[in-house]
Amino acid sequence: MLYAYQVYEQLLDVVRKDKRGRSLTPEEYNSLAPIVNETVFSKFYSQFESTPENSDKIGDFRVIGESVAIAGGVGTLPVSYYAMSGKPYYTDVSGDTRYLDLVSDMEHAWRQGDYLTQASLTHPTYRFGTATSGGVKQIFVSPTAGINPIYVDYIRIPATPILDYYLNDTTLNYTWMATGANVAVPAGSTSMSGTAGAAVVASTTINWEYDNEDLPLIMSLFLQMIGIQLPDPALYEGGTLTEQKLSNV
Repeated sequence: MLYAYQVYEQLLDVVRKDKRGRSLTPEEYNSLAPIVNETVFSKFYSQFESTPENSDKIGDFRVIGESVAIAGGVGTLPVSYYAMSGKPYYTDVSGDTRYLDLVSDMEHAWRQGDYLTQASLTHPTYRFGTATSGGVKQIFVSPTAGINPIYVDYIRIPATPILDYYLNDTTLNYTWMATGANVAVPAGSTSMSGTAGAAVVASTTINWEYDNEDLPLIMSLFLQMIGIQLPDPALYEGGTLTEQKLSNV
């Protein structure tokens, strides 16, 4: 795990090495973090289970056997859902495990139109879709009766990193807030949320869900986004080598 403040402070150190660079505020860091986070995750997922190393890396984001309630053939997938990593399944009345096959809308229509090929409790099918105005991703199971719940193995979305703090109003020094902490903001300071001192605020800090070995890649992506010309070839090469390494994970 990489601490949110750890990434920010190391990034700030690099930015300050370049006389043309401007200091990056925590707010700017927080606005870019979701994009960097998604880019790193997409790189891992693009090579999903292509090597044992990748399986180990993506394993931190794999959820196994999540129960999804099915009503009228429709179930709502978890909010953290990103992609299916295996076939959904359910246990029938005989205690046997039955796996659901993914079908397209057209295939579903053709199969359901023929008694010999339509989905059954022995050979169920599923499709993805959205039947709500909120746009929550759902799974549509056929047949629509007799299957509840189903179990899914999926890849979850990584938590979006956030760095929370309070700022000394006089010295302008930052104090980072730990994840999950209730922090007493001292008098003469203001929290990131705008709460004045002499108050307790709940920290919103969320750390990165990656390892120390991934830090050069994260740094490189940040620096590319903020347009800093790296003055340190070793750091640039380190970030490039890490990207190449991850491309083979």
